[in-house]
Amino acid sequence: MLGRFLQVETRAGDPIRAGDSTIVPLAKSLQIRLPGGRGGLIWNRPASVAVQTAGGQEYILPIRDITRQVQFSLYAGSLLGVFLMWLLMRRKTKRQAEKESE
Repeated sequence: MLGRFLQVETRAGDPIRAGDSTIVPLAKSLQIRLPGGRGGLIWNRPASVAVQTAGGQEYILPIRDITRQVQFSLYAGSLLGVFLMWLLMRRKTKRQAEKESE
């Protein structure tokens, strides 16, 4: 049942000739369909590049998404900052409570 609403697939683009090699871009696609068949979300991102040389060798070069890595680092840094601020505020309120009780 979940397969009707959520689908992940890898799609190949049009092959490109570059010298003696053939390059095929590959993209991952996430499709989310809303119940009732009206509307949804499709998110595509580059995944890798398949290369076939004239000698018959085939290999896949992954595409690293630097933007997503930077976003993850910023989110992690923000969470760490919030946690540290919470610790400092907690320590400060404990000190104030101790001074008031004296």
